[in-house]
Amino acid sequence: MKKSTLALAISVLIGSGAALAASPNVKGGTSDSSRVAVGTPSNHSMFGGENSGVKLNNSDGGFIDLSGGPIKGSNNAIAARGNGTILKPADMGMPALPINVAQVWKDTASVSDCSNDANFAINSVRQITTLSFAPQFGGLVVGQVADASGTPLAVESGVYFGEWAPRAAGTPPLNSTDLNMASADRTVWYVGDNAVTAMPTTVNATYGVIGINGVGTAAGGTPDNPNLYTGQLTANYGAGTGSITGTIDRGSNSISFAGTNINSNGAFSNNSTINGHFYNGANELAGIYTSAAGATDDVAFGGSKISGTITP
Repeated sequence: MKKSTLALAISVLIGSGAALAASPNVKGGTSDSSRVAVGTPSNHSMFGGENSGVKLNNSDGGFIDLSGGPIKGSNNAIAARGNGTILKPADMGMPALPINVAQVWKDTASVSDCSNDANFAINSVRQITTLSFAPQFGGLVVGQVADASGTPLAVESGVYFGEWAPRAAGTPPLNSTDLNMASADRTVWYVGDNAVTAMPTTVNATYGVIGINGVGTAAGGTPDNPNLYTGQLTANYGAGTGSITGTIDRGSNSISFAGTNINSNGAFSNNSTINGHFYNGANELAGIYTSAAGATDDVAFGGSKISGTITP
């Protein structure tokens, strides 16, 4: 592509970007900040918005707004041409240039306690062509907490979690379900728009939770039908201290949250393998599990309250 054409595309995209209100308090975590950095409101010149963002591979472009960038572009492409379609520049608000940017998929999930559901949307992106203003990567999977109707939480209250992998050697094929998540450099992460900074007075609640691990691998399932960890976690908090108990499971694999403590600032940790945060008045949570066995066993998780009480 001629440089002048690309410059025109970039200028059109910048000029067409809609201003979004900044989120009140963006916080998150990552298993490797050199691969995926989080916790700073998105400030990318074309995919900004000051809401939850990720910076991939130390990109000079800054933090890409998750909702306004990969999620929006993927959803536009899928709505127009179906699951597993090729993302084009026009799907991202750019001129209709003949570039195969990425292959994209979307799926949904839920965890039920027989009366209420925790709902989720999952977007998967396999990069094909690296644009000059975008970081290079192999795959990006983004889980989103959704509301009772299954609609992802609105910007300024969004909760996101997922995995990233670098690009494999060679030229990416046009059609594949391999997001390179078997890479030793695979990274898990989480981030949310409205992080709790002071825990509610008391929390006695159960959360429906899913975990993302290795989408596009034999264990992790295909991008249009990922094999997820699922389970229920119970949070009890009061008088400045609290804990999370329960497990999330996938087949014979189980992650226990025993020994996970809740801090007064909304963060939780077991001081070794589990780190996370509460969001939106503690109605949602997200975090990561990092395994001593290696990066391919790490899990990103998120969830929402399905029963119990939260007292402000």
